[in-house]
Amino acid sequence: MILRRLAEQLKQQNWTAIAVEFVLLVVGVFLGIQVANWNETRREHTLEAEYIARLQRDFGAIDARLTINLTRWEDTAAAPVRLIKDLDAFRQRGTWLRPKAELLRDLDATMGSRIPAPRAASYVELLSAGRLGLLRDSRLREALADYDTQAGFTMKAYDVLVQRVDPQRPALVRHMRYDRGADAARMDPEEILRHGGEPWADVDLAQLGADPGVETALNTFASASHAHVLNVRLQQGKAKAVIALLEPGAERAGAGQP
Repeated sequence: MILRRLAEQLKQQNWTAIAVEFVLLVVGVFLGIQVANWNETRREHTLEAEYIARLQRDFGAIDARLTINLTRWEDTAAAPVRLIKDLDAFRQRGTWLRPKAELLRDLDATMGSRIPAPRAASYVELLSAGRLGLLRDSRLREALADYDTQAGFTMKAYDVLVQRVDPQRPALVRHMRYDRGADAARMDPEEILRHGGEPWADVDLAQLGADPGVETALNTFASASHAHVLNVRLQQGKAKAVIALLEPGAERAGAGQP
């Protein structure tokens, strides 16, 4: 309508009316753009809040898993160290200082492992869709990238660990007897996750102590597990840094930055 009136005023050369109509046209376009921008900004802020909530859920689960992983890996790293001391004592005195049941638990723990905690699914989605800019807090974006990098590194380190220790398993297992009466269906899954399944029924301690390959195997497991404990601690530290920035009361640094 404004354009039609403007065309009519041009024909009549009514310059005052032309000026008024032109200003109204410019103001209308400007206001339309502003409303569109406001709607888009509001939509982006709504999406940001949704992703923040998803990230909170993701990292809550990740932190819980890392806590269990760290406990298990610390047990895994400590077990072969105790067994090395037991082996040294046996070779010096000809007797084992601890009961067989304790040795079996440590042998089981030595060969145990926990798959690393994953990347955050919601962060991966944001990254893949090219929508990381929805998160206005620059510190949060950096912390998420740090965690994602560490999660990838920890997974690669875990693969290397498995490759290192797998060839050493036979040196221990050949002296052990599997508990054929173990029924996985009756075991508490949560208990297995936290403490392992302990599926071993017996171990020939005389053969174990006489086998020259056992010490090499235990040293390999001990060093590899110790290194992985450090990786899990680093990963959890970076996860907690993200969680701190996701807290409802956290100051949103860098808000408004692209």
